[in-house]
Amino acid sequence: MAECKGRVLFFHGFTQTASLFYAKTSALRKRLIKLNYKPVYLNGPVRLTPSDLPSRDSLSKFNSVPNADGEETDYRGWWFKRDPLSGDGIKLDDSIVAIRDYVENGNIIPEEGFQQDIDETDKNIPVVGLIGFSQGACLAGIICHMFNEFFHVDTLKFVVLYSGFKLDTSKGSGQEAYNSYFPTSEDKFKMLHVYGELDTVVEASRSEAFYESTKEISTLLKHPGGHFVPNSKLMIDHVTNWIQSLDIEQKKEEKEEDIMDMFDKIGH
Repeated sequence: MAECKGRVLFFHGFTQTASLFYAKTSALRKRLIKLNYKPVYLNGPVRLTPSDLPSRDSLSKFNSVPNADGEETDYRGWWFKRDPLSGDGIKLDDSIVAIRDYVENGNIIPEEGFQQDIDETDKNIPVVGLIGFSQGACLAGIICHMFNEFFHVDTLKFVVLYSGFKLDTSKGSGQEAYNSYFPTSEDKFKMLHVYGELDTVVEASRSEAFYESTKEISTLLKHPGGHFVPNSKLMIDHVTNWIQSLDIEQKKEEKEEDIMDMFDKIGH
């Protein structure tokens, strides 16, 4: 069996769960497994109450699934937006703690009826990728630049953001502190921004603006759909070919470094 290339952490969207995101990204997950990556789906720490949710009709727009009347809900998020009139911004502390608990201890917020193949040896497999959707993409786009500082992980190679948007960190947003989390010249990973041209939840302009803010390390990919992770073979090929191209580029750089080291030794 080929050696695992690394773990890829998946961050679901608002009103989704790890199990729902697992189901909705089946084609992408299976392709990553074939490429010798290990997908891991994390659950957001915020369990939403019925009063927190958009209307039943709107749940489908979030690419979530309404439960039958009387059935217990398990909708989650990475944060819940406070009343804009209060001037308070979002808090990421609980989300960062939840991610750290997995990275350091292998613990994932449990979800009834959903089990993943997680074991003790996983901690020896580097975290090399992040994949997020909507709110989960926003989260991944925030923490990726601080991943080493937060989680003592310096192995990140790629970040894929579906229907992503940049957190508002403008003056008066209540979220100014997060402005320092965004791109630095020290970022060694690459980003792929994927969005639907018919998305009415996260409009194309928001995803494009997010891409522009990380343009030096990013690639942009559009699909002719709405607010979802496209599972067509064509789109899966585009995304996984992009990931594989990073592997090829890294091997080329390592080979060039080996050649330079060889010349240095000859020179001495």
